[in-house]
Amino acid sequence: MSPPRLLAVAAALIAGADVLAHATLEVAAARARPLPACPAEDDPPPPWGARAAHVVGEALLALLAVLSLPFALHRTRARPAGVDEPPPVLLVHGHVQRAACRLWLGRRLRRGGRQVASAGYSALADLERGAARVGRALERLRRETGAATVDVVAHGVGGLIVRAYVRARGPAAGIRRLVTLATPHQGTACAWLRLDPGSRLLVGLGRDDPVPRLTDVVAIYSTDDAVVVPATNGYYAGAFNVEVQGLGHAAMLVSRRVAALVRENLDAPPAGPTAGLGGTHG
Repeated sequence: MSPPRLLAVAAALIAGADVLAHATLEVAAARARPLPACPAEDDPPPPWGARAAHVVGEALLALLAVLSLPFALHRTRARPAGVDEPPPVLLVHGHVQRAACRLWLGRRLRRGGRQVASAGYSALADLERGAARVGRALERLRRETGAATVDVVAHGVGGLIVRAYVRARGPAAGIRRLVTLATPHQGTACAWLRLDPGSRLLVGLGRDDPVPRLTDVVAIYSTDDAVVVPATNGYYAGAFNVEVQGLGHAAMLVSRRVAALVRENLDAPPAGPTAGLGGTHG
């Protein structure tokens, strides 16, 4: 099969999964939900026409992410950090979103004065192998910049990979603040991710979870995410949770509003004695 046809098939599969997830979301909407520190506005649900446009937009973003992947493979070497410079940022992408994470969100963080690097991993890798790749990228970024600690922004499953790394390394992880975007912290009914709520993987990751005690964690998730099903499973106990509306899973990476939230929370003062509960209002 030719490369253009492979890309088209991949985009169609992703779009189909998105539509199925939307249907599942309607069924799961009655599930009890925890309250975020920054809840979304209590607006009425959007009409079906807006929902259909939302699904189409997510499918187009998925296709664009696949097509732009070659532009995200080049790695630039970081420079030594200045004395008063904020910590560098490591981006950890979700499945099929490496290009969007690096090219859109990364560019906006650089405009905010941050050095930004990215960690790549195979979509077929398990959490442990993905965590090992993230660990090597973190060590390389600290070595190149001379920074003692690094901030991490992780999208989707990338947030679970970073949690696995911090759990394994403990205080030696060297992460000052972790911001997750659309991460299924409590699992998802979206079948293609194979992260069912209550699965052995998620139970093990959450057992006596040390991550919010070891680093400041901010979890940003959308009530309109059709990959994290139900969407409120993006809530992370122990983190400062920020809920937004009107954005899909991939759209979180291209949203100016989300980029501003990420910058705001990265620049917030340390949480102090209640580590993991800090952050700023969205």
